[in-house]
Amino acid sequence: MRRLRGDRQSAPPFSVVTQVNNTFAFSSGAQRADVLRDPNLPSDQRSLSQWFDTAAFAQPAVNTFGNAGPGIVRGDTLFNMDLRALRTFAIREGLRLQLRGEFLNAANHTNFQEPGSTFGGPGFGVVSAQATDARSIQLGLRLVF
Repeated sequence: MRRLRGDRQSAPPFSVVTQVNNTFAFSSGAQRADVLRDPNLPSDQRSLSQWFDTAAFAQPAVNTFGNAGPGIVRGDTLFNMDLRALRTFAIREGLRLQLRGEFLNAANHTNFQEPGSTFGGPGFGVVSAQATDARSIQLGLRLVF
């Protein structure tokens, strides 16, 4: 018995915030940046060092809130494929041996976390962290009686 499961999820949205809160309206916390144009780059122009157009954002003027909406930038698409193989051998009546093999992330596809989303921060627009584990193989042997 074999089972193959593949999941593809659309990229999660995230918001761009500023490093400096210049509204003086809240005691702490970031505010959204000003957006000048569509920050999402075409897929052929994205790289780990620049996932979205960082020049599309600006620091809001003093005592004003940023105009960027929530979740206007998209992260990387997530893909995962798990494979499981199972074989049962009859040894004698009432006694079976089961051999299992599980391959998690069988395609060994790298799924990254969202890029840095703090305007003015050192990692702004840079993807620097891996979200999922690499391929993992598990083997099992089970005696059923």
